[in-house]
Amino acid sequence: MKSKDLISSLFWLGLGALISALGYDLDLGTLNEPGSGFMFFWVGLIMSGLSLGIFIQALRKKGTAGELKALWAGLQWKKVVYVLAGLVLYAWAFLALGFIVCTVFLLIFLFKVVEPQRWSVAVFGAVLSALAGYVVFNLWLGTQLPRGILSAL
Repeated sequence: MKSKDLISSLFWLGLGALISALGYDLDLGTLNEPGSGFMFFWVGLIMSGLSLGIFIQALRKKGTAGELKALWAGLQWKKVVYVLAGLVLYAWAFLALGFIVCTVFLLIFLFKVVEPQRWSVAVFGAVLSALAGYVVFNLWLGTQLPRGILSAL
């Protein structure tokens, strides 16, 4: 477990640092008027901090032989392919269908395929999550999200 945590935490630390640096280059703005890089900078900083914490914990653990080989054991490649295909389809249909409809379909797909849930849980969770995302990003933060097929309403 030690080497898996060391390797993965270094990867996420580097990615977080890159995201922070790119966000900083985009203009941070202020707290009252955030710039285009504000969110990227802080998300990258948080990623880096959490990764650093995992890295420090991993350094304190004792390692076992052959644990890096076990990193890929039991990985369900079929689910990885399904998720990637779902995300590509989501990006392709995003403008045409709009944020809410496209997100509901993606989340139902993920709830049923990746970690199978009952239909009622999948549909309710997808609708609730999409509406919550719409409220936060469109209404609260003022981000323009595509309305897609809902623009006629």
